[in-house]
Amino acid sequence: MKYLLLAITILLFTHCEAPNSSDLDSDAISVLEATRSKILTTPTHHYRFTSFWDNRFSSSTYEESMEITYSWLPESDLGFGYQVLGGNIDLLYDGKEELKIDHVKRKVVRVTAAEIARDADYFANKLCFRGDPKALPERAEIDRVSDTIIHGKSLYAYSVFTKAQETNLVSSWVYFLDPEQKVVDRIRNISHAGRDTSQIIDYYFSDYAFADEPHVFGEADRTKSLAYREVNKVDDKKERNSGLIRPGAQLFRADYTSIDGEEQLIYGESDKKTVLMFGFIGCGQCAYALREMKKKSFAVKSGINLV
Repeated sequence: MKYLLLAITILLFTHCEAPNSSDLDSDAISVLEATRSKILTTPTHHYRFTSFWDNRFSSSTYEESMEITYSWLPESDLGFGYQVLGGNIDLLYDGKEELKIDHVKRKVVRVTAAEIARDADYFANKLCFRGDPKALPERAEIDRVSDTIIHGKSLYAYSVFTKAQETNLVSSWVYFLDPEQKVVDRIRNISHAGRDTSQIIDYYFSDYAFADEPHVFGEADRTKSLAYREVNKVDDKKERNSGLIRPGAQLFRADYTSIDGEEQLIYGESDKKTVLMFGFIGCGQCAYALREMKKKSFAVKSGINLV
Protein backbone atom coordinates (compact mmCIF):
# COMPACT_ATOMS: atom_id res chain seq x y z
CA MET A 1 0.00 0.00 0.00
CA LYS A 2 2.86 2.33 0.91
CA TYR A 3 4.52 1.75 -2.47
CA LEU A 4 1.19 2.34 -4.25
CA LEU A 5 0.77 5.75 -2.56
CA LEU A 6 4.36 6.64 -3.41
CA ALA A 7 3.79 5.74 -7.06
CA ILE A 8 0.60 7.85 -7.18
CA THR A 9 2.40 10.80 -5.57
CA ILE A 10 5.23 10.63 -8.10
CA LEU A 11 2.69 10.40 -10.92
CA LEU A 12 0.84 13.49 -9.68
CA PHE A 13 4.03 15.54 -9.42
CA THR A 14 5.02 14.43 -12.90
CA HIS A 15 1.76 15.59 -14.50
CA CYS A 16 1.21 18.76 -12.41
CA GLU A 17 4.62 20.37 -12.74
CA ALA A 18 4.97 23.87 -14.22
CA PRO A 19 5.64 24.29 -17.94
CA ASN A 20 9.27 23.99 -18.91
CA SER A 21 10.91 27.43 -18.94
CA SER A 22 12.78 26.56 -22.11
CA ASP A 23 9.43 25.93 -23.83
CA LEU A 24 8.26 29.40 -22.73
CA ASP A 25 11.45 31.04 -23.99
CA SER A 26 11.26 29.20 -27.29
CA ASP A 27 7.62 30.16 -27.86
CA ALA A 28 8.23 33.78 -26.79
CA ILE A 29 11.26 34.15 -29.06
CA SER A 30 9.29 32.79 -32.00
CA VAL A 31 6.59 35.43 -31.35
CA LEU A 32 9.26 38.16 -31.17
CA GLU A 33 10.81 37.10 -34.46
CA ALA A 34 7.41 36.80 -36.16
CA THR A 35 6.43 40.27 -34.92
CA ARG A 36 9.73 41.78 -36.04
CA SER A 37 9.27 40.21 -39.47
CA LYS A 38 5.72 41.55 -39.77
CA ILE A 39 6.71 45.04 -38.67
CA LEU A 40 9.83 45.25 -40.83
CA THR A 41 8.47 43.73 -44.05
CA THR A 42 4.88 45.04 -44.28
CA PRO A 43 5.17 48.26 -46.34
CA THR A 44 2.63 50.47 -44.58
CA HIS A 45 1.22 50.54 -41.06
CA HIS A 46 -1.18 52.87 -39.34
CA TYR A 47 -1.69 52.91 -35.57
CA ARG A 48 -2.69 55.07 -32.62
CA PHE A 49 0.10 55.96 -30.21
CA THR A 50 -0.59 57.23 -26.68
CA SER A 51 2.06 58.01 -24.08
CA PHE A 52 1.70 58.57 -20.33
CA TRP A 53 4.62 60.11 -18.40
CA ASP A 54 4.82 59.84 -14.61
CA ASN A 55 7.79 61.69 -13.14
CA ARG A 56 8.03 60.47 -9.54
CA PHE A 57 10.82 62.91 -8.69
CA SER A 58 8.73 65.99 -9.38
CA SER A 59 5.25 64.43 -8.92
CA SER A 60 4.27 65.56 -12.41
CA THR A 61 2.44 63.75 -15.20
CA TYR A 62 2.12 64.31 -18.93
CA GLU A 63 0.01 62.68 -21.63
CA GLU A 64 0.12 62.81 -25.42
CA SER A 65 -1.77 60.98 -28.15
CA MET A 66 -1.28 60.84 -31.92
CA GLU A 67 -2.18 58.93 -35.06
CA ILE A 68 0.79 57.65 -37.06
CA THR A 69 0.97 56.41 -40.64
CA TYR A 70 4.36 54.91 -41.47
CA SER A 71 5.61 53.42 -44.71
CA TRP A 72 8.84 51.83 -45.91
CA LEU A 73 9.86 53.79 -49.03
CA PRO A 74 12.79 52.20 -50.91
CA GLU A 75 13.35 55.26 -53.10
CA SER A 76 13.47 57.75 -50.21
CA ASP A 77 16.63 59.12 -48.57
CA LEU A 78 16.37 57.03 -45.39
CA GLY A 79 14.01 54.30 -46.56
CA PHE A 80 10.81 55.52 -44.89
CA GLY A 81 8.21 58.25 -44.68
CA TYR A 82 5.53 59.08 -42.11
CA GLN A 83 2.68 61.32 -41.09
CA VAL A 84 1.88 62.20 -37.46
CA LEU A 85 -1.48 63.73 -36.59
CA GLY A 86 -1.75 64.89 -33.01
CA GLY A 87 -3.12 67.96 -31.28
CA ASN A 88 -2.14 71.36 -32.63
CA ILE A 89 0.97 70.26 -34.56
CA ASP A 90 1.21 67.65 -37.32
CA LEU A 91 4.33 66.23 -38.98
CA LEU A 92 4.74 65.02 -42.54
CA TYR A 93 7.97 63.43 -43.84
CA ASP A 94 7.86 62.33 -47.47
CA GLY A 95 11.25 60.63 -47.39
CA LYS A 96 13.06 63.80 -48.48
CA GLU A 97 11.82 66.81 -46.52
CA GLU A 98 9.77 67.23 -43.37
CA LEU A 99 6.89 69.63 -42.82
CA LYS A 100 5.97 70.74 -39.31
CA ILE A 101 2.38 71.97 -39.54
CA ASP A 102 1.28 74.31 -36.75
CA HIS A 103 -2.51 74.66 -36.75
CA VAL A 104 -2.50 77.36 -34.05
CA LYS A 105 -0.10 79.73 -35.80
CA ARG A 106 -1.31 78.53 -39.23
CA LYS A 107 2.29 78.03 -40.25
CA VAL A 108 4.29 75.30 -42.01
CA VAL A 109 7.99 74.91 -41.20
CA ARG A 110 9.90 73.11 -43.95
CA VAL A 111 13.05 71.17 -43.01
CA THR A 112 15.15 70.27 -46.05
CA ALA A 113 16.77 66.92 -46.78
CA ALA A 114 20.21 68.52 -46.33
CA GLU A 115 19.31 69.79 -42.84
CA ILE A 116 18.01 66.37 -41.84
CA ALA A 117 21.14 64.64 -43.20
CA ARG A 118 23.39 66.86 -41.06
CA ASP A 119 21.69 65.74 -37.82
CA ALA A 120 22.24 62.03 -37.12
CA ASP A 121 19.73 62.13 -34.21
CA TYR A 122 17.06 64.13 -36.03
CA PHE A 123 14.39 61.42 -35.86
CA ALA A 124 15.60 59.73 -32.67
CA ASN A 125 14.71 62.85 -30.66
CA LYS A 126 11.10 62.93 -31.80
CA LEU A 127 8.48 61.64 -29.37
CA CYS A 128 6.87 59.39 -31.98
CA PHE A 129 10.20 57.56 -32.37
CA ARG A 130 11.09 57.19 -28.69
CA GLY A 131 8.38 54.63 -28.11
CA ASP A 132 8.59 52.97 -31.51
CA PRO A 133 6.93 49.58 -32.21
CA LYS A 134 9.31 49.07 -35.14
CA ALA A 135 12.42 49.34 -32.94
CA LEU A 136 12.06 45.94 -31.28
CA PRO A 137 15.17 44.56 -29.52
CA GLU A 138 17.33 41.90 -31.08
CA ARG A 139 17.18 38.45 -29.51
CA ALA A 140 20.69 38.84 -28.03
CA GLU A 141 19.74 42.12 -26.28
CA ILE A 142 16.90 40.61 -24.21
CA ASP A 143 17.69 40.09 -20.53
CA ARG A 144 14.43 38.45 -19.46
CA VAL A 145 11.31 36.95 -21.03
CA SER A 146 8.00 36.32 -19.27
CA ASP A 147 4.34 35.89 -20.08
CA THR A 148 1.57 37.95 -18.54
CA ILE A 149 -2.13 38.80 -18.79
CA ILE A 150 -3.23 42.45 -18.95
CA HIS A 151 -6.94 43.32 -19.14
CA GLY A 152 -7.68 39.70 -20.06
CA LYS A 153 -5.19 39.66 -22.95
CA SER A 154 -2.28 37.22 -22.98
CA LEU A 155 1.02 38.95 -23.79
CA TYR A 156 4.72 38.18 -23.86
CA ALA A 157 7.01 40.65 -22.07
CA TYR A 158 10.62 41.17 -23.17
CA SER A 159 12.89 43.13 -20.79
CA VAL A 160 16.08 45.00 -21.63
CA PHE A 161 18.14 46.65 -18.86
CA THR A 162 20.60 49.50 -19.38
CA LYS A 163 22.82 51.49 -17.02
CA ALA A 164 24.30 54.92 -17.70
CA GLN A 165 27.84 54.98 -16.31
CA GLU A 166 28.04 58.75 -15.97
CA THR A 167 24.77 59.14 -14.00
CA ASN A 168 24.44 55.65 -12.49
CA LEU A 169 20.80 55.62 -13.61
CA VAL A 170 19.28 52.23 -14.47
CA SER A 171 16.57 51.97 -17.12
CA SER A 172 14.43 48.99 -18.00
CA TRP A 173 12.55 48.74 -21.28
CA VAL A 174 9.73 46.20 -21.39
CA TYR A 175 8.12 45.33 -24.74
CA PHE A 176 4.69 43.67 -24.59
CA LEU A 177 3.77 41.67 -27.71
CA ASP A 178 0.40 40.21 -28.67
CA PRO A 179 1.12 36.61 -29.77
CA GLU A 180 -2.11 36.36 -31.79
CA GLN A 181 -1.98 39.64 -33.74
CA LYS A 182 1.84 39.75 -33.89
CA VAL A 183 1.93 43.44 -32.93
CA VAL A 184 3.36 45.56 -30.12
CA ASP A 185 0.68 46.28 -27.55
CA ARG A 186 2.70 48.38 -25.15
CA ILE A 187 6.23 49.58 -24.31
CA ARG A 188 7.13 50.56 -20.75
CA ASN A 189 10.26 52.48 -19.75
CA ILE A 190 11.15 52.62 -16.03
CA SER A 191 14.06 54.72 -14.74
CA HIS A 192 15.69 54.07 -11.36
CA ALA A 193 17.93 56.32 -9.30
CA GLY A 194 19.47 54.02 -6.70
CA ARG A 195 16.57 52.09 -5.18
CA ASP A 196 14.00 54.72 -6.09
CA THR A 197 11.85 54.74 -9.21
CA SER A 198 12.32 58.19 -10.72
CA GLN A 199 10.15 57.99 -13.85
CA ILE A 200 7.72 55.66 -15.62
CA ILE A 201 6.71 56.13 -19.25
CA ASP A 202 4.03 53.95 -20.84
CA TYR A 203 3.57 53.87 -24.61
CA TYR A 204 0.34 52.21 -25.79
CA PHE A 205 -0.37 51.11 -29.36
CA SER A 206 -3.80 50.29 -30.79
CA ASP A 207 -5.98 50.29 -33.92
CA TYR A 208 -3.28 48.76 -36.13
CA ALA A 209 -3.97 48.64 -39.87
CA PHE A 210 -1.46 47.17 -42.33
CA ALA A 211 -1.28 47.59 -46.11
CA ASP A 212 0.82 45.79 -48.70
CA GLU A 213 1.41 48.90 -50.83
CA PRO A 214 3.80 51.72 -49.86
CA HIS A 215 2.06 54.98 -48.99
CA VAL A 216 3.51 57.86 -51.03
CA PHE A 217 3.21 60.95 -48.85
CA GLY A 218 2.46 64.23 -50.63
CA GLU A 219 0.20 67.27 -50.88
CA ALA A 220 -2.93 65.16 -50.37
CA ASP A 221 -1.75 64.47 -46.80
CA ARG A 222 -1.61 68.15 -45.88
CA THR A 223 -4.89 69.54 -47.24
CA LYS A 224 -5.59 71.34 -43.97
CA SER A 225 -2.41 73.37 -44.30
CA LEU A 226 -2.59 74.49 -47.96
CA ALA A 227 -3.49 78.06 -47.01
CA TYR A 228 -0.87 78.31 -44.26
CA ARG A 229 2.19 80.52 -44.38
CA GLU A 230 5.33 78.48 -45.09
CA VAL A 231 8.80 79.26 -43.70
CA ASN A 232 12.11 77.44 -43.57
CA LYS A 233 13.77 76.19 -40.40
CA VAL A 234 16.23 79.10 -40.18
CA ASP A 235 13.53 81.78 -40.47
CA ASP A 236 11.34 79.93 -37.97
CA LYS A 237 14.18 79.99 -35.44
CA LYS A 238 14.62 83.75 -35.99
CA GLU A 239 10.89 84.30 -35.42
CA ARG A 240 10.90 82.31 -32.21
CA ASN A 241 14.00 84.07 -30.89
CA SER A 242 12.57 87.49 -31.73
CA GLY A 243 9.56 86.72 -29.56
CA LEU A 244 11.60 85.93 -26.43
CA ILE A 245 11.35 88.17 -23.37
CA ARG A 246 14.60 90.08 -23.06
CA PRO A 247 15.97 92.10 -20.11
CA GLY A 248 14.51 95.57 -20.16
CA ALA A 249 11.85 94.68 -22.75
CA GLN A 250 8.37 96.21 -22.57
CA LEU A 251 5.68 93.48 -22.30
CA PHE A 252 2.39 94.17 -24.03
CA ARG A 253 0.48 90.88 -23.79
CA ALA A 254 -1.89 90.18 -20.92
CA ASP A 255 -2.21 86.38 -21.03
CA TYR A 256 0.68 85.37 -18.77
CA THR A 257 -0.25 82.83 -16.11
CA SER A 258 1.10 83.03 -12.56
CA ILE A 259 2.31 80.15 -10.37
CA ASP A 260 -1.19 80.11 -8.84
CA GLY A 261 -2.78 79.52 -12.25
CA GLU A 262 -4.14 83.05 -12.56
CA GLU A 263 -3.71 85.42 -15.51
CA GLN A 264 -1.60 88.39 -14.58
CA LEU A 265 -0.45 91.62 -16.20
CA ILE A 266 3.34 91.85 -16.27
CA TYR A 267 3.99 95.42 -17.34
CA GLY A 268 6.13 96.27 -14.35
CA GLU A 269 6.33 99.75 -12.92
CA SER A 270 8.32 102.63 -14.30
CA ASP A 271 10.65 102.72 -11.29
CA LYS A 272 10.97 98.94 -10.77
CA LYS A 273 12.64 96.02 -12.48
CA THR A 274 10.67 92.78 -12.99
CA VAL A 275 12.16 89.32 -12.40
CA LEU A 276 10.28 86.44 -14.08
CA MET A 277 10.57 82.79 -12.98
CA PHE A 278 9.05 80.40 -15.52
CA GLY A 279 8.90 76.71 -16.43
CA PHE A 280 7.96 74.56 -19.42
CA ILE A 281 4.88 72.35 -19.69
CA GLY A 282 5.90 68.69 -19.39
CA CYS A 283 9.25 69.54 -17.72
CA GLY A 284 9.44 67.54 -14.49
CA GLN A 285 12.32 69.53 -12.99
CA CYS A 286 10.53 72.82 -13.80
CA ALA A 287 7.36 71.63 -12.07
CA TYR A 288 9.39 70.52 -9.03
CA ALA A 289 11.25 73.84 -8.77
CA LEU A 290 8.09 75.94 -9.11
CA ARG A 291 6.24 73.82 -6.57
CA GLU A 292 9.07 74.20 -4.06
CA MET A 293 9.22 77.95 -4.69
CA LYS A 294 5.51 78.20 -4.02
CA LYS A 295 6.14 76.85 -0.49
CA LYS A 296 8.67 79.57 0.29
CA SER A 297 8.16 83.10 1.51
CA PHE A 298 10.67 85.36 -0.22
CA ALA A 299 11.92 88.71 1.00
CA VAL A 300 12.27 90.67 -2.23
CA LYS A 301 14.68 93.56 -2.56
CA SER A 302 12.99 96.93 -2.84
CA GLY A 303 12.63 98.13 -6.39
CA ILE A 304 12.06 94.57 -7.71
CA ASN A 305 8.85 92.86 -8.83
CA LEU A 306 9.13 89.06 -8.58
CA VAL A 307 6.62 87.12 -10.73
